[in-house]
Parts: sequence; structure tokens; C-alpha cells
Amino acid sequence: MIEELRRFTLVAKNGNLTKTAKEVFITQSALTQSISRLEKVLNTKLFVHQGRSLQLTPDGASVLLLSEKILTLWKNAKNPKVRKTLKPTYTIGMFDNAALRLGNYFKKNINNSNYDFELIIDNSGKLFEQLKLGTIDIAVCVNDQKENFDKNISLIKAFSETLTPVSSIVFKKRLKEIPFILYNQSSRTRQQTDTIFTKKGIDPLVFAESTSPSFMKELAILGCGVALLPENFVRAEIKQKILKIQQLPVKFNREYGVYINQSGNLAGNHPLVLEIINTLSKK
Repeated sequence: MIEELRRFTLVAKNGNLTKTAKEVFITQSALTQSISRLEKVLNTKLFVHQGRSLQLTPDGASVLLLSEKILTLWKNAKNPKVRKTLKPTYTIGMFDNAALRLGNYFKKNINNSNYDFELIIDNSGKLFEQLKLGTIDIAVCVNDQKENFDKNISLIKAFSETLTPVSSIVFKKRLKEIPFILYNQSSRTRQQTDTIFTKKGIDPLVFAESTSPSFMKELAILGCGVALLPENFVRAEIKQKILKIQQLPVKFNREYGVYINQSGNLAGNHPLVLEIINTLSKK
């Protein structure tokens, strides 16, 4: 099945059977049969046709993540040099601000003698899905208030951080009239801030939405509105008086946590997990 996985991965990236068949030096018919064998083994449909191109199904997207991991492991298994020097490798997924908080720790421990790690920075929803699939070992994610946890997923430690309202100018308007720069509506952070607004009976005036906290900060510096950002992310700008903290009658906190898959490679008391928790606990 390794060869089927390799061919499937190439088709997924190319979106085209003809091009992929030429790359792997087989006929298009043979490639189609190879994909069919894989679908039969997995008991699912991996692709759907959209015009002349192939698009992954939801199951296909999940299988692609797993395939890439399997192929990397298989490549390492065949390499005798890698086998002799191999240490356990743990994959750690983090949302943006967790990555900032953990950056110095990973920099200091990049040459850890006991294990290696690889880092993935992405939005919390995608990280959580990868954790459920087992393609990452630890996920530091913003909590989803609507999430129904898989029985194999454990929350090892919960954290709360303040989202500081900042802008380059002071807004003295009523809260409903202040333009806000918020995370986009599909994000877990927005889910949490919207809940706070709703509890206060406030329908905020939204100037902009973004997935990028850096872009949100830039808009705040330009005076476009009030951005809700972690204090450590805007500390330098506040100190330099580029940004000002807005005194609002509402406090905004973001809840996040360190999660592991119980069927994975790490337990909650593993030194790496404990070190990550200890680092995140520091102010």
C-alpha cells in the first residue's frame, strides 16, 4: 500500500491523473486502478471530479495528511543512517500566540539529546483535527466552546489570557459605536469574544475581520479601530506609545489548552508536555 499512498499523494497535489501518470511512468488506467485499490482498502471515496480536475473529498483530505506522515516515516525506515541516529520525534501544533510564548523554549531545546520535535503553526480548528487524526502529538489550541471531545482526546492543562483592546487613538464613543478589528467569524477566538459581547447585550460595530493578528495590529496602529490582541503581542507598541490601551467596560479573555491524543506517542506526564505547560504558565 505504500506505493498506492505515494501515487494518491501525487494525484492530490496535481489534481490531475494524466500529469501524475506521466510523473510515475505508468498509464493513466494503471493509476486509476491504484487509486481504486486504495479506496477499496479504506472503504471510502477519495476524489470527486470538478470539471477537468480532481478534488479531495473530506475523507480524502484526512487521508492525505496521514499519507504524508506515513511516507515520511517509511523514508526514514529505509535509511540506515537515520535508523542509527534516530531519536523520538514529536510533532507539536500551536496557534499563533502560543508559538510566540513557546518560541524561546524551542530555540533553547532544538538540540535536545532525548528527542527531536517538529513544529506546526496553524489555526486551532485545523490543529485539533490533526490531533484527532494522530498526525500531531500535542496541540496547543484555543478552546472551542461547541467541541464534543473525542474520547481519545485529553485536555492536559487549561489556560486563560487577556485580550487587550488597543488602538493608536483613544475612542470615547459608546461601546456600540467603536469600530472593532476582530478575528474572523470562523475562528475559535471570535467565538469566545462574540459570546462576551452577547452576554453584555452588545452588537459590536466591526470595521474589519482577519485571521492574521499582525494585520489586525497594523490596522490598529493606523487608527482604524480597536483590536483585541494578547498583551504580549502588543507589549512593545504599548511601551513605545504607538498603541494605547482602550479603557472599556468589558473584559475579554481567551481560553486555550494543551491537548494530547491518548492513543498517540505522548502521555500527559511526559517531560516535553510538562515543559510546554510550565513555559506557558510563565507570565
